[in-house]
Parts: sequence; C-alpha cells; structure tokens
Amino acid sequence: MNPHPVEALGSDLRELGALSRAFARRRRDLGLTQRQVSDACGVSVQWLSNFERAKGDFGVNRVMRVAAVLGLSLAVHQRPVTDVDLVLEQIRPTDRPA
Repeated sequence: MNPHPVEALGSDLRELGALSRAFARRRRDLGLTQRQVSDACGVSVQWLSNFERAKGDFGVNRVMRVAAVLGLSLAVHQRPVTDVDLVLEQIRPTDRPA
C-alpha cells in the first residue's frame, strides 16, 4: 500500500479527475467499499461513485468529509510557473478595460 497516494500523483491535482482517482485509490487500498465510506461521511453511494469517476459538481464540504474518512488531507499550494503559463502571459492583452 502506498502511504501517500496523493503524492504519488506528482502533487499535480489541477483537475478533478486526478483528485477523484487519488481518493478512489486510497479507498481501495484501505479495503473499504463505497457503501462503508459513504455511510461514514454522510454522502450517498451514488454521490461517492460519481465523485470517484469525476462526474458532476462536488461541494468542498463533502469532499473534505470523504478525505477525513480516508485519512487524507487537502492542501492548497501555489503551483510553480510552467512554460504554458509563460506562453499565455505573452499572448494575453496587456491593456485591460477598467
């Protein structure tokens, strides 16, 4: 079992799918069913299933409850500037309307 499943993603959780996959992987690593997790954090099995497949829109409070049940924490870090960011900065209009 990987003790740090989120870190295994290279700390790149810019898309919901990466976050959802990390949660699903952690649940499976713990040997828990979707029913067990959904009961423990007060969400429906359908909601958890959709979340694990990144289908739909998910409230932060629910995601935080699932994280707590799975023994995970979420952190927000400023991501490093990438080459794509530099390219986008060059093509953005410099004078923006007030």
